[in-house]
Amino acid sequence: MPLPLLILISFIGLLLLLFTNWQKSGKYLVSFSWLTILLLSLQPVADKLLLSSEGVFNKRYELLHPKEENIQYIVVLGGGFTYNPDWPRSANLINNSLARVTEGIRLYSQYPRAKLIFTGGRDNNLISNAEVAAKVALSLGVPETAIINLKHPQRYPRRSFRSRKNRWPATFSIGDFS
Repeated sequence: MPLPLLILISFIGLLLLLFTNWQKSGKYLVSFSWLTILLLSLQPVADKLLLSSEGVFNKRYELLHPKEENIQYIVVLGGGFTYNPDWPRSANLINNSLARVTEGIRLYSQYPRAKLIFTGGRDNNLISNAEVAAKVALSLGVPETAIINLKHPQRYPRRSFRSRKNRWPATFSIGDFS
């Protein structure tokens, strides 16, 4: 964990600067730590350092050319959101929620007979995450008949879907698309 270590080095350097006669060492420590933080914050340096730990991934592109599967439901899990009716619909989804919704809509475009199931509770907001995500999907052209909202979250979307007295389908797509 380089950031806490560099901040600790900076703090030690500050203590040396203020309370000892080793001010030159304190200046070097503070300068070193802040220059290192600055250097590690630069995008090209950070990308090069992360490249070795991320490695090469096998990217999955099977959905670009879908198989003839009978996907009936696409489940989009809830995430971070806030609700303000004056904002654009997509601005109400924060963190990775907008990416999840757009990936669900992309899958829906691959399987237009499928229904989109949005999950998520309301927390301290007026409406649920499922309703906000459904409004975004509607604004992006998904018909209302293709959307199912699970406004009252349960631990697992399968259980929540079953609790609505529906039968869980044999084929579905579920996942955290972030």
